[in-house]
Amino acid sequence: MTDFSGMASACDSGWVARPGSNSCYKFVTTQKATWSQAQGLCRDMKSRLATLDNKEEMIWMRGYRSFHPSLREFAWVGGAEVNGKWVWKGDVVDSPILMTDWGAGEPNNGNGDPKGDQDCLMLFGDSNNSPTDWFRWDDCWCSVATSFICEKPV
Repeated sequence: MTDFSGMASACDSGWVARPGSNSCYKFVTTQKATWSQAQGLCRDMKSRLATLDNKEEMIWMRGYRSFHPSLREFAWVGGAEVNGKWVWKGDVVDSPILMTDWGAGEPNNGNGDPKGDQDCLMLFGDSNNSPTDWFRWDDCWCSVATSFICEKPV
């Protein structure tokens, strides 16, 4: 099997390899889910919601999504706010988010919206007002149903 660059990929069919890494990603756009549903669906695929924990991964994710029009909508990834701190939710242990890629003015916790706190991490799509925010991070209500990105090791 090959990835988008035509290089051999060790990822399962329907998954995308990030060059230079040991990760495979599945972009789920045909099924919308809340954050917790998306986490469960990723686990069903022996994966987890994606954790973008280094600059190279963030840049690759932005570039890959911008190159593929079908991936340009909002999408859940594996970050959540727990006790006022942003963490990558793990199967057993959470890990602190040390490097971020927030869009302008984010995280904003809904700016006091009566719907409550925005405690889950999604990636903006390309319909955002400013192209500089496209595919960057947004805190959102966990109950919103949207696309999601799963990640697993090769």
